[in-house]
Amino acid sequence: MNNSQQKHRSIHTFLGNNNILLLIPNGLSSPQNKEEKHHLTELGLVLAQQLECYAIINNKYKKTLIDLTDMQAVKTRKKITDTFLVHIKRFTDEIVENDLSPLVLIVQVGSTPLPKGKQILFGYGQGERGAPEKPHNPTISPSQINKYRVVIEDQGLTTDLANSGSIYCGHSPDHLNQLYRQKNYLESFYNTNVNSLLLTLAPELVSEQGMAEFTAEKLGRAFQQFQQKMPLVRKIQLKSIETQNEEDLQYIFRIHNDAQYDELTRESYIDELAGSIEKNGLLHPLVLLRKTDGYYKILCGFRRFQAVKRIGREWIEAKIFQEQDFTTEDFFNISLAENTKRRNLNPVEIGNFLDTASDTMQLNNTMLAEKFGATLGIGVPGSKVSHTTIHKYRKVNQIRTRGESPKIINDVINEKLQFSIAAEILAPIKDPGDRDSLYLEIIKPLTPTRPQLQNILTLLKEKKIGLSKTIAHKEVQQMLTKAMEAPQKAATFIRLMQQKGTQSAATEQKQFSKKITKIRNQYFGERTSKKVFNLTADSETAKGELTLNLRVNKENYHVMLDKVSQLLRQEDLFTE
Repeated sequence: MNNSQQKHRSIHTFLGNNNILLLIPNGLSSPQNKEEKHHLTELGLVLAQQLECYAIINNKYKKTLIDLTDMQAVKTRKKITDTFLVHIKRFTDEIVENDLSPLVLIVQVGSTPLPKGKQILFGYGQGERGAPEKPHNPTISPSQINKYRVVIEDQGLTTDLANSGSIYCGHSPDHLNQLYRQKNYLESFYNTNVNSLLLTLAPELVSEQGMAEFTAEKLGRAFQQFQQKMPLVRKIQLKSIETQNEEDLQYIFRIHNDAQYDELTRESYIDELAGSIEKNGLLHPLVLLRKTDGYYKILCGFRRFQAVKRIGREWIEAKIFQEQDFTTEDFFNISLAENTKRRNLNPVEIGNFLDTASDTMQLNNTMLAEKFGATLGIGVPGSKVSHTTIHKYRKVNQIRTRGESPKIINDVINEKLQFSIAAEILAPIKDPGDRDSLYLEIIKPLTPTRPQLQNILTLLKEKKIGLSKTIAHKEVQQMLTKAMEAPQKAATFIRLMQQKGTQSAATEQKQFSKKITKIRNQYFGERTSKKVFNLTADSETAKGELTLNLRVNKENYHVMLDKVSQLLRQEDLFTE
């Protein structure tokens, strides 16, 4: 554990891998008071890590402000109840639901001197029968206590039972140690199968950080002998799975919760899956990762998670991993294998996977192709996936992440639009308005072939005013209306566009000829023929280059060249 984690003021919660629940209700020391200065939080962090157990460590509230071993005090503070008791209940329920007997270890530091030569006192609710001031409310059997004492003393620590009248017994009905023993005390906590033990440490065991960690290691080795391991596949409460933050969705590549692309959530698929689970049960458990904040995130099975939530179930089966179990690349491969086992990713989800992997692992397109190309099953079968193929999938997904062209994305997902058209023709169009106009008004209604579409694009770009403006032009809209009435829509539209282009070119040529005639008459005289002076514009270069025909002789070439120079200064030959 690093120093920043140790010193962070919070109620730390950790998920476990066994039946032990470690509680440190008062882990925040008072550095100003030498008598109360300790490193109990550091001990708890190391002990939780060594035992791999569930743990709740209060490093936020000082004992002088509120004693979290006093349940009456805790119940009056809803915020503390929600951040402390609710987690205790959640962790205990998870242990019980998986057929294990919870062992609750409550660790505190002695505020009064311990018996001479003793370093740890055991409190299990022991008191005196018939003595109301010393109620006898045992939370674990004495025989089990003796076993714990033996293994702890084997680690070189001295132990003793707390005196029946001591504050270290944990026998008060309002004490945290009695949480599972008092009926009608706190809702649904009562469970006599839960063993609870109060451990009071001598201050010298936690007076220095190094000593606290050393003590934690000894306690860890002792209690490891009493762990009941959780199964790999276990039951998890749905409310313990978080999907709100970007980090929680790191390995979720199915498109979800995106209002602009509502079709992508495949509501019908979720409903169908929910019905199947309700009828046949969950055939494939989720795959979850234990986070460091006391919750899980989904590695595989997000849609199964949605379906189970939809039918109102509280628990779900899941296979549990820790993030340190594998590398990030391993988790991406595991998620990819699980996600493609039953249904392939669609092109947008492939792009989402590639973008996420690139951002997380700092991979370029070539690296992505090498690591994941074969598993994704993209590109030409039997050939190595190229970086350009990776680029295409990412470009289409980036249309979605920028919040553009929802209809294009939806139709790629639902296989109404060829991915190659989306990736190679639509995605390179930078202006979303141009992209949408081309798709919604040309491609979708006319359904052109790839060569026809290329031809249409060439004709539309001749206007040089942008695709959306060209398509919105009255003449183009009239041609689209006529084309939609024809059997061969795309071919008809191309023919109409070409005819209009020919007519426009003829009109422009006629207007240009009139202009040149006027210039010839003005600068060279009305009787001058075309053989003497003429300018022509070839149809292919009408707005780019002109050809000058000029007849001169020895006597007039100076005059003729002066006139050409004069008209070039005065006239713009490239305007109508």
